[in-house]
Amino acid sequence: MRPVLALLTAAATTLALSACNADVSQSDDRDPSPDRVRAGLASLYAGPSPSADVLAEGECFAAALADRLSLDELVEAGLVRDDGLATDVTPMLDVTVADAWVDAMGSCTSYAEVAARVAVARDPELDPATVASCLDAAVPPDRVRQALVATLTGRFGTDPAAAELEAAQETCAVPRGTTID
Repeated sequence: MRPVLALLTAAATTLALSACNADVSQSDDRDPSPDRVRAGLASLYAGPSPSADVLAEGECFAAALADRLSLDELVEAGLVRDDGLATDVTPMLDVTVADAWVDAMGSCTSYAEVAARVAVARDPELDPATVASCLDAAVPPDRVRQALVATLTGRFGTDPAAAELEAAQETCAVPRGTTID
């Protein structure tokens, strides 16, 4: 279930974690419009061909992240280019930016609900309510947060909280009609 965790840290679609260089020197004196920046961040979150619900979630996320980080911070993190357009992939982030990302995501949606939606998209035999309920019970919110920050900062394979969340995702991926003991 490793792609599910990466997806959820970046949000509703699988986003590849990769290094990205940003040119932090803007060539003109005008800042890009906040609407352009937010639209790009929403698209980065939601991915290609999102449902209306995921697009709304992405718009909420983008507004929340833009409220937490300045344009300069978004550019320096490699999330937004200096012209205001979002990058195509989510780069590895520093802890401060990853914290803001996770807080922004959490202000718009439940990790367990997103994880359940992603799990069902990968395997339609899964019951989303059961997956979400199981994840909520299996991993405390502070550990989910630690796991998401670890993933966004490139520590997925070495962080105990990330391992705990990955194991819970596997345990909670149960087909419809199956109960979890």
